[in-house]
Parts: sequence; C-alpha cells; structure tokens
Amino acid sequence: MSATKGLVFATLLVTTACAYNPAPGGFLPGPSEAGQDGYGAWIEVGVPVAGRSDTTITGELIAASADTLWILPDSGRVAAVPTRTVRNGQVARYRSEAGSVAGFTALGVVSTISNGAFLLLTAPAWLITGIVASSNESHAPLRHLPPRAWADLAADARFPQGLPPGIDLGEIRPKPGIRKASASNP
Repeated sequence: MSATKGLVFATLLVTTACAYNPAPGGFLPGPSEAGQDGYGAWIEVGVPVAGRSDTTITGELIAASADTLWILPDSGRVAAVPTRTVRNGQVARYRSEAGSVAGFTALGVVSTISNGAFLLLTAPAWLITGIVASSNESHAPLRHLPPRAWADLAADARFPQGLPPGIDLGEIRPKPGIRKASASNP
C-alpha cells in the first residue's frame, strides 16, 4: 500500500472511531476551559409524549436534582423535565480534542516512511494506538443517560448546587454567540 493510500486509510479509521457530540458549534469550552466556564453542559434527552413517539429535548443543563432536570432549549424557556420520564440521552461536558489526536496519528503514520522495512511494524502500531486514543478522547466528554444517580449531573449544570431560591426561570438567557446548527463531530 502506498504512503498516500495508507494515510487515507488511517484517517478514515481514526474518524470512524469518533463519538457523536450533540452540542452546537461554539457552545462547549475546550477541556482546559471547562472548569471556568459559567454555563452548563449540553444535554439531549428522549422523553415520551402522550399519543406520539418519544421526543428529544436539547439544550443547556441549568440544574439537576434526583427528580428533575432543568434544561434551557433554543426556544429560550427553561423546561423542567422529570427524571422518571427520561428514556435515554447524553450530556456533552466539553469539546473533544479528538481531531488533534487524529492529526498526530496521521503524522506518525507518515513518519514511518523513514523506517524502511520496519514500516510494516511501525505504521500499524501508530494506527492501532492512534485509533484507540482518538476514540477514547472523543468519548471522554460524554455521559450517557440515565446515570446511576441523577443528582450526579448537577456538577455539569449552570447551577451545580441547585436552582437559587427565588430565581425567575424566565430571566435565564442562553449562552451568547452559539450556532443553532447542531452536530459538532470530532
């Protein structure tokens, strides 16, 4: 296999190992900024609707308790979702750096050209390691729902200690400057 075909093959393998991140572009902070960001994680939950199939509610996680999730969707009105109604979903806490890992993997595979005949051992080693590392990195910021304990999601909310007393949910505004078009795949 030529080096170009190998690079294309490596890139395809690395990108297919990535997890889908449901947050809109520009919403999530990077891993190093996640602890200082004043906004909650992006959440996507599937809930039943009477007489229809399940519907999906997506938005910023405002607060979480053992029995309720407060989510701020694009509509701008905070929704209180009873946890007993959540069938599935996921929380995206920060932006994955899987693209960087995939890039370093591709560079590593290309660098094996200088290894001569050992390329037959070193290129697959780069591929295997890079695919595993990229896949792990793309899954790291995601939590699948339902969790073991709903209150554990509070750490990822805008108000991790619960809704402040007397807060007007209608006054909570979404994070400025986000693109509404979803799907930022690493």
